[in-house]
Amino acid sequence: QVDPGLDVLVVGAGAAGIGTAHMLCNLFGLDSSRVLLVERGEAVGETFRRWPAEMRFISPSFNNQGWTSSFDLNSVAYGTSPAYSLHAQHPSGEQYADYLAELADAAGLRVKLRTEVLEVVPVDGSYDVRVRANGGLETTMRTRFVVWAAGEFQYPRPGVVDGAELCVHNSRVKSWAGLPGDDFVLIGGYESGVDAAVNLAKAGKRSTLLASTPTWDVCTADPSTELAPYTAARLREVTAEGFATPPKLLAPLRVVRVEKAAPPLSGGFNVTAVW
Repeated sequence: QVDPGLDVLVVGAGAAGIGTAHMLCNLFGLDSSRVLLVERGEAVGETFRRWPAEMRFISPSFNNQGWTSSFDLNSVAYGTSPAYSLHAQHPSGEQYADYLAELADAAGLRVKLRTEVLEVVPVDGSYDVRVRANGGLETTMRTRFVVWAAGEFQYPRPGVVDGAELCVHNSRVKSWAGLPGDDFVLIGGYESGVDAAVNLAKAGKRSTLLASTPTWDVCTADPSTELAPYTAARLREVTAEGFATPPKLLAPLRVVRVEKAAPPLSGGFNVTAVW
């Protein structure tokens, strides 16, 4: 057994993982030597570092503490502020990952990188967690508690529609401006889809967005069902009269199938949707 005295093992060194470990050690007083984060990536905040280069936080960062003692919306630990650390209102993924790494370092959190969790087994009120480090050596760690904080961005669902394997998920895009081609169909009209449409338009590329709900026309008291003001403002910019390559917005449409196009359109795709 390795680290038999662990109190908490946190899987994932992203926002949730760093925030949880920081809270346990600095707010609830756990000994940081008995809390361990394991991250299968190369660095703290690995998922954020994989964001498309143009992607930004939709929630604005602002250092409120001096006025109201309240959180920066994008903070994961009381007394810290990405706005203060980064001097950015809408941080990029790379910037936010740097904030998380600095937070972990300043708090003295223990992080094992390039370590993948293979199995979690309950044993006599504790847990044995089998991991593989650096793609080779397997070890087992015993801990009283396990916190799963592995996120969603790196686990896209590829089989949502027939032919989804022909599509490029936005988590696989390094840069919308650098994406080969100049004519795209985008499936999904919420934050990620509209962000893609905006950034493709700003890169001079054409796009048609197919959405089950016309989110650009939704205005409700529930912020989870409408576009963020930051996203809506950028969409208005690229759909304004005179913009060179405005995206086409079509809804309500539900995509049911994606296929490779037959000659003479070889190299392209047919996207079938229903009203």
